[in-house]
Amino acid sequence: MSNTTRLIDNLKRFRLVTFDITDTLVRFSKPPAVQYAKTAAQLGVTDIDQSAMEACFKREFKAMKKMHPNWGYNTPNFTWQEWWTSLVKNIFLCVKPDIDPKKLQEVANTLVRIYRTKECYSHIDGGVELIDKVRNSGKKVGVISNFDPSLRQVLKEVNLDEKFDFIMTSYDVGFEKPHKKIYDACLNKCNIQSNEALHIGNMYTMDYEGARNAGWSSILITTNEEDLERTQPTQGYRNIKDLLNALDNDGIKW
Repeated sequence: MSNTTRLIDNLKRFRLVTFDITDTLVRFSKPPAVQYAKTAAQLGVTDIDQSAMEACFKREFKAMKKMHPNWGYNTPNFTWQEWWTSLVKNIFLCVKPDIDPKKLQEVANTLVRIYRTKECYSHIDGGVELIDKVRNSGKKVGVISNFDPSLRQVLKEVNLDEKFDFIMTSYDVGFEKPHKKIYDACLNKCNIQSNEALHIGNMYTMDYEGARNAGWSSILITTNEEDLERTQPTQGYRNIKDLLNALDNDGIKW
């Protein structure tokens, strides 16, 4: 059996294959805390303690997600752009309380802007090949991502937008993975049943388990050994290359 024939056979039950984006197909070029400090320095805000930046980033991001989930979707009079601007300001005030307010606004505006460009992202090896092989096997191909509406611009910047039949963000639906409603929204859009859909992502709870709880099949791509163990025998892979090899050469049991 040829590689192409084997891949088609492995995916034959599916009409739709969706992908997570961040750390599945695309990763940050630099850790956000590093990028934040670099951008600030370029704008004249120096003497940033990198360890403090990392700690403040984690703390403030967690706090914003708790206070205003899903990029502020349900917060009245609070846009997703304001969500990110508030986050940046909170982080820098945590790291450098005496930062000049005008400079803080400049840093915030710049970071919100550049995180919608290719400057902050890079492809994960094998991602484009995987998308193309799935598409060439005759499947609808989509995105399901806990992201704000700027994801479409980001994917355009990294030359991925035209590879998908649709892009579904948590902000579009009003619910984040692993909620069943974000998966159901994709089924409704494509007019297919859950047993005809496969989702591929890197987070056990949000992607692998969330999809399965919605009636889908799923594949996990992760280096977390505990999560890999839970996805055996054939639904967990350490990287995209391993998944491609399995699709081309092995019989995947769903």
